[in-house]
Amino acid sequence: MTKQNPHTQNAEVDMNPMLDIVFILLIFFIVTTSFNRPTALDLNRVKENKPSLSQTVTPQFQITNDNQILLNNKVIDAQSIAINLARLDANGEITAISVAADKESTHNTLVHLLNEIKGYTSAPVSLGNLR
Repeated sequence: MTKQNPHTQNAEVDMNPMLDIVFILLIFFIVTTSFNRPTALDLNRVKENKPSLSQTVTPQFQITNDNQILLNNKVIDAQSIAINLARLDANGEITAISVAADKESTHNTLVHLLNEIKGYTSAPVSLGNLR
């Protein structure tokens, strides 16, 4: 017969409650942590002004006292205003248009000229008198 030592015991440690406590603490710290996004300054960057390859054109119309229409000091037909603007637009971008009418010219000629201009382009038009 063998004798058993009365002082030896099988000691086992149950780690399940310890793991539960660790996971509960981990969840607590994750939930209570505040996540701050780093703040940055908003920059308003200046858009680069790329030099345009085309030149700018400013057509100058004149209406004489006998209702002739001149474009850059050359007489043109009242029906070919849009065609002449297209020709100038092919040479460069139309940025503004100048119109000067004689005091003796008729209102219909001026209105026809303005309608033709606005029918072709949306460039700003400045009005003036010849004399």
